[in-house]
This record gives sequence, structure tokens and C-alpha cells, in this order.
Amino acid sequence: MPSATGGGRAAPVQAESRLSPARSSGVQVPATHYAGDYLNLPRAITYWYQARSVRDCGPGRVLEVGIGMGMTAWILRRWGISVRTIDLDPSLAPSVAGDLRALPLADGSFDTILIAEVLEHLPFEQFGECLAELHRVCRRHVVVTLPCPLAGMHIGVNLPLLEPLFVAVGLRQWTRPRFDGQHYWELDRRGYPKRRIRRAFREAGFEVTKEFRPGLSLYNYFFILKKR
Repeated sequence: MPSATGGGRAAPVQAESRLSPARSSGVQVPATHYAGDYLNLPRAITYWYQARSVRDCGPGRVLEVGIGMGMTAWILRRWGISVRTIDLDPSLAPSVAGDLRALPLADGSFDTILIAEVLEHLPFEQFGECLAELHRVCRRHVVVTLPCPLAGMHIGVNLPLLEPLFVAVGLRQWTRPRFDGQHYWELDRRGYPKRRIRRAFREAGFEVTKEFRPGLSLYNYFFILKKR
């Protein structure tokens, strides 16, 4: 995977990481996890929604937390947007290697931060701590996506001269999540309703300006946050 260096000057990096050595480990999957069939059609569609959501924020300088296979950063750069990346796993070649719970970045370094399918990889007890770091580093917006699986189907309408319209309909999976080696929790599973997540966003100093499920996704849910 090419280095995610982005364009322009790097964000200020603190001289020493504020993360203790005991918390500096925790990579859940190897870099090879993102090869081969990892890029399926649902993921490709989700990457486009992530990139568009960032662009709609009037992004300025963008940070992506948790780069995965690097597809969203690639799309944003094709659109002429400056993107820096950070990931716990240095083998993914992020711009900066570091932990979300103690980002080695200066206050207000980025106008918009994208954090897609990352927060569920940490115990929910650390959710507020992570949001505090995102609030500290962002200047304006944070785009958050979380897994929110439905058992259902897509409905599409295609009319001449108009953008196709898609809707995802189904039933939420109302079971209590169990750690599967990657996810500690998921949105709308038992114990993690949307109202609880919205409250955590507000308590961290964010306003939820928009939330939605992409019409072609039975898995992802998006929150667009504005820093107060």
C-alpha cells in the first residue's frame, strides 16, 4: 500500500506521544487483512459516502483516523482535498502512527476529521475519551460512521434525468454484542441505542448536524458532528 502522505505540510506532531507503552499495542488485524476480497461492493459504496460526507463539510485540511485499505483517502485526493492519515498500525504506512486515545497531534490541527468504522474496535468505556481527543484536534467537523447492521433489503428507484434513489429497509439486530476479536459494540445493538450515542456526542462538545444510513448500506450509519 502506498504511503498516505497527502498534500501540503504535515500537522504539528507532539515531540512525545502521550500514550503510555502499556496502551501502545492492540492492532487487531494484520495489514494483509485489507487485501484480496476485503474490497467488496458494499465497502466500495461506503467509501464513496464517506468521501462525499467529508467533502460536503467544506473540508479544508482533513485527517482520517484508521485508514484501512486507504480507499477513502485516495478518493478525497482525487477530488483535490489534502488528507493526512493516522493509524495504530505503522505497517499500513499512515502519515502518523498513533493511538486514537492520545492523538499525537496539536489542538485544532484539522478542519475535518473522518473516523469510519473505528470506535467500535475499542471498549465503549473508552468512547468518551476518544471523543474528547477528536474534539481537541478538530477545528470544525467530525464525520463518524459506525456499524449498525440490519437484516433487510435495498429498494431503488431510477427515473430519467434524476439521481437514482435507494432506501435500505429492514430490522435491526436487537442482540447484545459480544467481542468477536474486533468489535466490542455496535450501534443499535442491545445496550447501544442511537440516543445513547447522541448523548455522548453532546457531552463531548459536539452538535449532531446530520445523521443518515446510506441508501445502499445495510451495515453503516453516519453522524456528521460540528464542534461547539
